[in-house]
Amino acid sequence: MVLVNRWHEAATPEEQIAADPLRRELARVLSRLGHEVHVVQELPQAASVRDGPVRWWFVPPDSSTRWARRAAEWVGRGDAEVKVPVPSLARAVARLEADVVHSFDLVNYGLLAELGRDTRRRGAGLVAHFHGGAPARLAPWRRVERAAFANVDRFCFTTREHALPWRESGALADDERVVEVCETSSDFTPGDRAFARARTGLLGAPALLHLGRLDAVKDPLTTVAAFRRALPQSPGAHLTLAWRDGPMESKVRAACEGLPVTFLGHVSRDTCQDLLRSADSLVQASTREVCGRAVLEALAVGTPCLLSDIPSFRCIDGGSGSIGFFGVGDASGLAQRIVDWPYAEARARAARRFCEALSFERLGEVIHEMYQSLPASKGTAKPFPNRPNGSRLAP
Repeated sequence: MVLVNRWHEAATPEEQIAADPLRRELARVLSRLGHEVHVVQELPQAASVRDGPVRWWFVPPDSSTRWARRAAEWVGRGDAEVKVPVPSLARAVARLEADVVHSFDLVNYGLLAELGRDTRRRGAGLVAHFHGGAPARLAPWRRVERAAFANVDRFCFTTREHALPWRESGALADDERVVEVCETSSDFTPGDRAFARARTGLLGAPALLHLGRLDAVKDPLTTVAAFRRALPQSPGAHLTLAWRDGPMESKVRAACEGLPVTFLGHVSRDTCQDLLRSADSLVQASTREVCGRAVLEALAVGTPCLLSDIPSFRCIDGGSGSIGFFGVGDASGLAQRIVDWPYAEARARAARRFCEALSFERLGEVIHEMYQSLPASKGTAKPFPNRPNGSRLAP
């Protein structure tokens, strides 16, 4: 089987594997479950690297893809860059002749259409995994989208609610191919909380942490308003904010005036892990989420969460009690949660919930079961062709 991914955060193969826990850990789990796993990943340079039993193929975009992306940016449509087909990836996947192709992209119709033509021709299975984006808005593109979706055997969404926009647009004609599969997991681990606090200097009793963008989707202003309301009953509380992108930073700083709040700005991934280990609770007032990576990271280290009541967060909680919910935009409800949330008791539930249902091991098992549900002619029994050691997949 082949995992296909276009997005990359690094310039070299080794750095990309280290920066991509989803494909790295999922591939390892699927390999342990008996699959021969290859990862086809876009990267500026061509290379083939083995990570244990998993072979990674790094494929640069061809000139037509690069020019199309530049053109989209030049006309002020950088958002359309995600729609540009990537034939170099499709060709690389086709040469592997995999029995199952798993694409981590639902909005690149061109790539999905090319993968679909190849898998249909060979009788192989095609899986598309939702990681953000929205259906096409214009009628011509909707027709392209429907054609691309026609050869997909399974669509993976964190919840069925996430599939509704595609149902309403007509791109996804039925629910039979929709499977609820979490977007990702986390490779964070529990650690010594006192040691983590000494490293981060995180303050508060309770110590509350916002970890994520400062934008309207994360709704940090509701978090700050709730924190202000909770302080008279929780005078020892302290709120720490860390983020990567902060378009609302000035508004949030103004709203926090006079409050016990620490602004950290952008922090490293290692620091994120220590911050989550240190916190009494992660607080997020998101209006929507594909899944919620920061939430998964918090539960992975055993830190409970105070979260807005949206489908993806309900799915993550699964009725475990590791998450304290409040209504979207409900500052009063969050304030009450901050005051009366049983932090110590919820901490034990958080660690248990992650181990039982949200780890990479469990995610791999769910995806493995989903592969087994593919039509009988598209199983996972067909072996990969033998290839000499050190062989390279030409771009």
